[in-house]
Amino acid sequence: RVTVGGMGMVAPSFEGSDRMKARALPMVDVEWRETVFLDTRRGLGANLLTLRDPNGRGTFRAGALVNWRFARDEDDDSDLRGLGDVKGGADLGAFANYDFGPFGLGSLGRKNVSHSELGATIEVSARYRTRLAERTMLVVGPAATWADSDYMRSYFGVTAAQARASGLTAYTPSSGFKDVGLSGAVIQRFAENWSLVGNAGYSRLIGDAADAPLVKQRGSPNQFRVGLGVTYRLF
Repeated sequence: RVTVGGMGMVAPSFEGSDRMKARALPMVDVEWRETVFLDTRRGLGANLLTLRDPNGRGTFRAGALVNWRFARDEDDDSDLRGLGDVKGGADLGAFANYDFGPFGLGSLGRKNVSHSELGATIEVSARYRTRLAERTMLVVGPAATWADSDYMRSYFGVTAAQARASGLTAYTPSSGFKDVGLSGAVIQRFAENWSLVGNAGYSRLIGDAADAPLVKQRGSPNQFRVGLGVTYRLF
């Protein structure tokens, strides 16, 4: 199964920003024999364990993946002045999903292996999938993300040197849940292999992430995003 496309999205300039930025994103969704996959959100991975209820009530999948975490450059936004760059690098991860009927539960953990200071996150989520019409599908659900102290210091911390350069208050956050949110997507098939995809989401930074000077003094804990794209299923 191979689906490709593109999406235009409006989202915060950086995590914790109150400024919105437009981006054009590729959309890729490839799966081979329900085992190896490549998609825009998760990256390259494999389902290493699949367990199906003999009565057909649910399916459990678990596996591993690798993805690229993009850098956050100081020049990306004037609100980042004095904070320096946050490097990009490869994330290794593991996931587990359980689907039962229209519902699903999922967990996804990632650890950056290129730079240890970029840390790790664990996302837990739930979803509900329903068909609104013959060619229209809705997927909606909540999610929450936990981050370790390395991640929190890299993206929300302010060292003494950064405080002098940026004018922000020095700040050392701890590990903990950094956000909770709700997102949804509508997929409208309008031709044999063509679909229109719209998504929207809201997340709220919480805990030490919401208390960070970068968020309180220059940004916002309220994070919105909206996107619209078109996909084509090759086969």
